[in-house]
Amino acid sequence: MTAGVGLIYIKPLYVILMKNGLGNQKVCKTLIKHGHVYVNNIICMNTMYAVQINDIIHVDNQSINSHPFVYIMMNKPKGYICSNQNEKYPSVFNLIDRKDCHCVGRLDHDTTGLLLITNDQSLSKRLLLPQNHIEKYYEVKTLKPLNENIIQIFYQGVIIDNDYQCLSSDLTIIDDYHCIVKICEGKYHQIKKMFLSCQNKVISLKRIQFHHLTLDPYLDEGEYRLLSYKELELIS
Repeated sequence: MTAGVGLIYIKPLYVILMKNGLGNQKVCKTLIKHGHVYVNNIICMNTMYAVQINDIIHVDNQSINSHPFVYIMMNKPKGYICSNQNEKYPSVFNLIDRKDCHCVGRLDHDTTGLLLITNDQSLSKRLLLPQNHIEKYYEVKTLKPLNENIIQIFYQGVIIDNDYQCLSSDLTIIDDYHCIVKICEGKYHQIKKMFLSCQNKVISLKRIQFHHLTLDPYLDEGEYRLLSYKELELIS
């Protein structure tokens, strides 16, 4: 494995062919096994060959993209949604020049901050599996002053939607109206509902960390960039 490249960046050869539109899994594996695929000008018949960052791949005489997967960090702006299913608000995909990507988890239209966008379905599935309890951190501004008692309430598990008890979460008070909340699940409007259950209301919500990935402080709202190899390692 090339130093500094996260595990999610290393893909089997047949997956790279599939992502380049050369066929389904069976077709791409057949192409490899029948000697149609060259890696660095050498025939490779190993369907599970782990494609490295500097590899050059040809199928017969056709050059293909050896790294078709992208991993984007966006500082999501307020007023945008994370899908193309709603005509009331513009989509974050209007801000990037990619048609093949999706968001890893969604933020509400009025929530800002760290948004991971990729075309890697396997990464999304792993990060979003409920049993993995991926941690997410949010900066929260509230309508009413924060009481120290809320720390223990969040730790014990807030009741929302009448009968659902959220998993234990951490709340750190910054000042009377600002705090940091860490949760490890992602129910619909969860943080807003948690504060409503505590007779308070969220005025603004910003995600600042997803798993081990932290929002780049130099990204203004609406800006985005590709993840670095070091950042890929953090979520691999």
